Amino acid sequence: MIHLEANFVQFKEDLLPKEDNKALLTFPFLHIYWTDCCDTEIYKATVKEDIIRWQNLLKTYNTVDWLIVVVESDAKKKNKTNILPRTSIVDKIRNDFCNKQSDRCVVLSDPLKDSSRSQESWSAFLTKLRTLLLMSFTKNLGKFEDDMRTLREKRTEPGWSFCEYFMVQEELAFVFEMLQQFEDALVQYDELDALFTQYVVNFGAGDERSMIMFIVL
Repeated sequence: MIHLEANFVQFKEDLLPKEDNKALLTFPFLHIYWTDCCDTEIYKATVKEDIIRWQNLLKTYNTVDWLIVVVESDAKKKNKTNILPRTSIVDKIRNDFCNKQSDRCVVLSDPLKDSSRSQESWSAFLTKLRTLLLMSFTKNLGKFEDDMRTLREKRTEPGWSFCEYFMVQEELAFVFEMLQQFEDALVQYDELDALFTQYVVNFGAGDERSMIMFIVL
């Protein structure tokens, strides 16, 4: 069984992944936009533009893993007059932003109430959150492993640093340990040990490329 912990943090542009970022655990895997708007005029005037800015910023950093959560409250809607049916805001968001991904907008109904409707919405939200989070994590983990293999294949090139590579593969080991996949984590250290041992042997045999590697260290 894979165990994956997740934390919610406030959205900041500084947290979005950069092109030269080799780390895996330093940026969010899933971005969530929360709104409790139940007024179509307010949606048109502020919320819609805010979502547009948010999504455009994500696109700038090639981030496609997102979810919009609409929090509905009966108490709040009772204070409104001439309100449209409860699905109107959700439908507008789905039409404006989720034409091809309608599942990227979910409703959380009266989250503080102990009712069957609230529990059902919580269950649907958590299921969707888990699915999207695992999809994003799996995709980013695969990309990280591909980048690591590319870096490893460059080990015979001048200026290649074993220290830099060690930190990359060690982070992969940390990830497997976090997932409680301890055997996979140990494999990473075994591979690092084998690679370093080979460099030591080559260095002892007078391999200039290994000498360059040790100078970089």
